[in-house]
Amino acid sequence: MKSMSDSGNLVLEARDVSFRYIEKNKKEVLDHVSISFPEGKISVLMGASGCGKSTLFALLAGLYPENGGVMTSGEILLFGKPLGAYSIPQRAEKLSVMFQNADLQFCMDTLRKEMLFCLENISCPPEEMQERVEKAAGSLQMTDLLDRPFQTLSGGEKQKAELACLFLLGSKVILLDEPFANIDEMWAERIVEMLVRLNREYGTTIIAVDHSLDYWLKVLDEIQVLRQDGSVIRGIGRENLKDHEELFRKEGLRWPLEEKRHPERLPEGKARVTLEGAGIYAGKKRRQSGHPVLSGADASFYENEMTAVLGPSGCGKTTLFRTLLGQQDYTGSIRIDGRELRKIPGKELFSEVGIVFQNPSNQFVTQNVLEEVESGLLGKLARHEELHGSATEQEALELLQSFHLDRFRKYSPYMLSQGQQRRLAVLSILAGKRRILLLDEPTYGQDDAMTREIMELLRSRMAKEKMTILFTSHDRRLVEEWADRCYLFREGRLCESNGAD
Repeated sequence: MKSMSDSGNLVLEARDVSFRYIEKNKKEVLDHVSISFPEGKISVLMGASGCGKSTLFALLAGLYPENGGVMTSGEILLFGKPLGAYSIPQRAEKLSVMFQNADLQFCMDTLRKEMLFCLENISCPPEEMQERVEKAAGSLQMTDLLDRPFQTLSGGEKQKAELACLFLLGSKVILLDEPFANIDEMWAERIVEMLVRLNREYGTTIIAVDHSLDYWLKVLDEIQVLRQDGSVIRGIGRENLKDHEELFRKEGLRWPLEEKRHPERLPEGKARVTLEGAGIYAGKKRRQSGHPVLSGADASFYENEMTAVLGPSGCGKTTLFRTLLGQQDYTGSIRIDGRELRKIPGKELFSEVGIVFQNPSNQFVTQNVLEEVESGLLGKLARHEELHGSATEQEALELLQSFHLDRFRKYSPYMLSQGQQRRLAVLSILAGKRRILLLDEPTYGQDDAMTREIMELLRSRMAKEKMTILFTSHDRRLVEEWADRCYLFREGRLCESNGAD
């Protein structure tokens, strides 16, 4: 079958690319991969977790091998010219990039400074800069956040900030890595509309790496699938998608036409966490913010239940989790097993409550994947050489194998892909045997098969150890399939929801 990628002008190509992160490694991360994207199209690149999508993304973006790793064969072409032959301003004019981890994107400390820096990189006349900044920020309703430090923004707000920079640059090719992972459904749909408008009106080529077609299905021109063996399946479009269900199943990808599935529900347990008239504020102390992100909240979270905490980006979901960890001030009452939260000593609280952050790299405590899990099992920093041959080592290896991470046991956690880091973070918290888990986007960056494995393992451990699990997600299908109960942030209140609001 002739692919769309074989017709028309090609804007971005990887030709026979082989790449490894460390020159001494025997195995290539990418082994003779060839892929190409046609001009003026909306293309979605899919593939199983760990197949090399993020590495390929970094190569197409020009991050590798300029800043790390070794490309042992092949070349990357942008509009038919080697990527390395472009100066930075020339490259920015033609190609702009959105990372999966927003914290890796920014060079400055506020969005306004970041956008000005972007304009400097394309030699924009200084007298035009402020007007262009205001216009691009306004298109994403980010004007009020222009001068707020990035560290105070939510994950979703940071992703919108990345997109504001992309729209500002006006590049001919936009490369996106999991662009909707932390963005609520309403804004994801709006952003797709903006991207489609850029594509239709200006011929902008959109290339997205994504595990889900939920927001792309009605607008994409083609789907390409990177398989575990490095081969690329082309020629998939909206008109023939139904013919490729077997491929999606085999590669562990989410089948977009699948009906909902619901796991068996467990008997309701006792309330482990209760909020009564609770109010929480952005910032570590109330005086840093005059307006609460949540007020007068009444809610109960039960053992043997997975509760989804939902709401738009920046509404306060992560702030609620920080509060339950004792890291935020609050008003009213929050009790854990009947004890007022503010009266529980920190060490005791951390032994009972664990969290997986939106950015998992913020919680790693070692430089070794195996040691990370061993540290979780022991509840303290572990040194693997002291645990060699022990029951702790064996248990850690079995846990890594359950999440398909055992072959990375000697790696640094920071060398893993975003999806693999997410799995390791979840695994490390599970290893700690905490009774209350707070999971901020636990399946972000995972393919369908791994998402199901993570959620099934969580449910199994929950039943066995009578755990209470709270998780946030912008993935409606995940919530519909796995949440026993839902709470929704709505205009500063916390409302029990059926998940479909």
